Amino acid sequence: MKRGLITESHVVIYCDTCGDVLTDADGESICFDSTNQAVSFLGVKLGGWAYDGDRITCDACAATAECEANGHRWPPTWQQAIWPASSAEAACNTCGITKSELKQEN
Repeated sequence: MKRGLITESHVVIYCDTCGDVLTDADGESICFDSTNQAVSFLGVKLGGWAYDGDRITCDACAATAECEANGHRWPPTWQQAIWPASSAEAACNTCGITKSELKQEN
């Protein structure tokens, strides 16, 4: 039985693009016993994180890359007229950016 303060090693998953850490629903980083266990977990593609055998990509970076490659997917204008969520403008269905945020970036 272990007692007291003990240093142990574990594996934590970070996005190769932005450095974000993979967390559970409570915001705590998920610790794995081995690299193989972490890779197996990523193989399930929970929460949009992906591993292509070389790089790990978080859900936000994957969505951003998708929009950069294929363009933003705006909700149809009829949805905005029938179901206005608020006075806020509609956001991209993929990455969540609004048209005004997009103009600010450019």
